[in-house]
Amino acid sequence: MRRIVVTGMGAVTPLAADVETSWSRLLAGHSGLRKLPDDMVGDLPSKIGGLVPSVEEDPEAGFDPDKLLAQKDQRRVDRFIVFALAAADEALVQAGWAPVSEADRLRTATIIASGVGGFPP
Repeated sequence: MRRIVVTGMGAVTPLAADVETSWSRLLAGHSGLRKLPDDMVGDLPSKIGGLVPSVEEDPEAGFDPDKLLAQKDQRRVDRFIVFALAAADEALVQAGWAPVSEADRLRTATIIASGVGGFPP
């Protein structure tokens, strides 16, 4: 078996768009659940869910997709892909890893997990 080392983490959650704030808010007992907008849920019986906060909703730790991709590129991918890119970027920054050689790039891996995947509008 080959050994691996986790050197950085990234997260985009309903609590915040970074690991540190998500963790501190979780430990403080905060919840990312809230009433969902009527236009999102329609006549579904459940009206509560977790939404990733925007920068406008949470200036301290909201999600800003424009930091990662141009708006035209955002329209080409599911939103969860933009979340995954943000989390991967945070993990690489946290790790201090910016591979430049081909050998270093081949020694780099990212594991991405999504509970459901995309929901087209």
